[in-house]
Amino acid sequence: IRFPDPDTMTKIVAAHHPDLAHALLEQALSVFYGLREVPGLKKRPSTSELLDWLRLLTVEDLRTRSDGSLDQALAGKGVPPMVGALLKNEQDLDRLSETLRRRR
Repeated sequence: IRFPDPDTMTKIVAAHHPDLAHALLEQALSVFYGLREVPGLKKRPSTSELLDWLRLLTVEDLRTRSDGSLDQALAGKGVPPMVGALLKNEQDLDRLSETLRRRR
């Protein structure tokens, strides 16, 4: 089975999080698909992990945070907030940190 493309994933997310702000969804999907492309991950984040992560982001209300956490993650300047919901393996978290260090 092929992994859902961003358009299909948007529909899946909308079914689970119908009130999610569009801007947050776009940013989150960009971070999510970017993480799936990090080379050498043992387990790329899945749809269920995306849904869990979005739930956490809305609980923390990152849409209104002034520190731009999600925006900074998009720019490759930092680890996404609550990334442990997406990357469950410690080696994958280390791989992400290493990849981000190299981009700076």
